[in-house]
Amino acid sequence: MFSTALKSVGVLTASATRAVSFNTAFTRSIQTSAAIDTTTKTSLQKLREQLHYYAIAEVAGRPFLITQNDKLVVNRLKDVNVGDVLKLDRVRELGSKDYTLKGAPYVNEAFFDISATVIEHPKSKLIQIVKKKRRKNYKRTIEHKQTHTVLRISKVDINALD
Repeated sequence: MFSTALKSVGVLTASATRAVSFNTAFTRSIQTSAAIDTTTKTSLQKLREQLHYYAIAEVAGRPFLITQNDKLVVNRLKDVNVGDVLKLDRVRELGSKDYTLKGAPYVNEAFFDISATVIEHPKSKLIQIVKKKRRKNYKRTIEHKQTHTVLRISKVDINALD
């Protein structure tokens, strides 16, 4: 049940190791848990020593800036029920007041632990959509209420690497 929920949220990621160079002046790399260097470890340790930190995470394909105990209103997530705990895996950036760790495109899953709890599935206010074609005697009014999912970010932790 949780794997289908995670697929619909868009939090399952594939990690790979690669290095791409352009004109020998610009080098971009994606690191996996097998290839973690000492600068990354020291950066994570400095980030862990901060009092508060934030993350820019993708939920259902859209990035959100989140901290612990935030409420997050997203478009309706299918296959999740009230009370389900979701693990957010697609994180673009981890940071605090002084330090920032950016991913290319995502931060490695071994560096953080972020979970969210589904609180409710409310509907928005009534939205009216008017379709009209001039001089054709055509006018339609469509009304609907958009469904949403409210998430409570229950945990945002930076993992210590040994």
